[in-house]
Amino acid sequence: MTKPKTHRPITEDAFDFGLVSTGRRGPQLPHDLLRDVARRLQFVAVLIVVATGLGTLVQELTGGGAWRDHRPVGYGALVAAWLTSGAIVAVARWGKLSPARLLDVGIAYEIVVAAILSFSGSAIRWFVQDATFITWSPIAVWVLIYPIIVPNTSTRTALASLAAAATEPLAVIAFVVLGRDVMPGLDVFIRKVWPNVAAAGIAIGVSRVVYRLGEQLSEARQMGSYHLETLLGKGGMGEVWRATHRMLARPAAVKLIRRDALGERDTSSAERALRRFEREARVTASLRSPYTIELYDFGISQNGTFYYVMELLDGIDLQSLVDRFGPQPSGRVARILRQACHSLYEAHQAGLVHRDIKPANIFLCRYGADLDWSKVLDFGIVKHRSFGDKDDAKLTEVGAFTGTPAYMPPEMVLGDGTVDGRADLYSLGCVGYWLLTGKLVFEGMNPMAVMAAHAHQQPKPIADRVDTTEHPGLAALIMTCLAKDPAGRPSTALELGRAIAALGIESEWSEEDIAWWWHEYFPEPAAQAVAEPALRE
Repeated sequence: MTKPKTHRPITEDAFDFGLVSTGRRGPQLPHDLLRDVARRLQFVAVLIVVATGLGTLVQELTGGGAWRDHRPVGYGALVAAWLTSGAIVAVARWGKLSPARLLDVGIAYEIVVAAILSFSGSAIRWFVQDATFITWSPIAVWVLIYPIIVPNTSTRTALASLAAAATEPLAVIAFVVLGRDVMPGLDVFIRKVWPNVAAAGIAIGVSRVVYRLGEQLSEARQMGSYHLETLLGKGGMGEVWRATHRMLARPAAVKLIRRDALGERDTSSAERALRRFEREARVTASLRSPYTIELYDFGISQNGTFYYVMELLDGIDLQSLVDRFGPQPSGRVARILRQACHSLYEAHQAGLVHRDIKPANIFLCRYGADLDWSKVLDFGIVKHRSFGDKDDAKLTEVGAFTGTPAYMPPEMVLGDGTVDGRADLYSLGCVGYWLLTGKLVFEGMNPMAVMAAHAHQQPKPIADRVDTTEHPGLAALIMTCLAKDPAGRPSTALELGRAIAALGIESEWSEEDIAWWWHEYFPEPAAQAVAEPALRE
């Protein structure tokens, strides 16, 4: 078989999420801050390499006799600083240490660098007594800057800052013991050491503020038994976070309502939004198809935010799939559509109409040992026969359209017909059209014009939109789903799914092809939360 055209493998760091702990009980620093420890340490190490290199160059050009007398020590310190910083970059970039362990390594690095700077510069700064004013030494600057870039607990910051500040007077004592210089007077000692002590005190205070803010943020991110770790997307009415359970190792995705989407200035709007959010959770929880996103839990946090917890999926949504990899093979498209039909048939049997089927709402994932497993997402604007028109109207903003214009069936655009499961089949036909052609059914128009086209214009045949020859039976079936009159479409998702299976083309996208594709583009499991449409617009 001819492989699909190759593209750059997806290896973004955004897929790399790990669980961390500071080893401290109670609230901890936010996960996303701890996650950046390695990056921050690398930045600090590079900063030290540049700063010490430039400092040595300046000393060489302007240092005079004092520098020449201590040049071997200065260059030895430069080499030590570079080697230590190189080791930190290697450990942070390629090591397997957790963020908590990297923080410990960072404390040692702070003290070692301070010692190196002290032994390379203390002889000049302390023993050349040609100035009577208080100046900030490189040690003071280092002690002040490090905990701002790489925050830690106030206790550990205090220990590291005081130890780093003490390296300079200890270096002076070492020089005196070795007989290389004479101990400076008490006034010089106080004048020289005071900036280091002040910097350590400021660093401790800054650390306490940063850490307390982190603890407060960590507490605010508690949603029931789940702790929010990484913001994965936001927009519209919701946010999605990667989260972990207090007792369970399994990660999850938590969707919560945005405060500004609650209409706080309008109590009735806020109540409608909360009721709609709760309905989404209850509806999704009632579905059991393996091709429907699974809901674990839902509730209201202490601050009144409504949330629900769903499975964390590993893969890519169909919108991104085509955006990145282009039109898909017929066999794969048939497989995806058939699986989506399984999810929709259960929902329709329960009296539910999704009303927002689109590529961003179908997720293609690695699901256990199975690959190319489809998941239908976001039942947030479903319509249930038990709601009734009156209740449903209360949950929808006056004058607002539900659904997405590019995938909206005619009966929803016109609002003059019964919206049932066949509306979802029209939208699913639009999804199939997108998968095969990489193009929308109607494009190049504003949203209102697109909706009008769905209501009145006939779409171009799929064969006219692609250069390659696609399976004519699948293309014809998709075009049947795009009939303006619901009566001209398949009557149920079950009927459509069986018609797709009867084509017998899923085998054209074989298990070998599936395994090759996932190995090529998603070689390792990468936990990525579902990207729901409300978070993409």
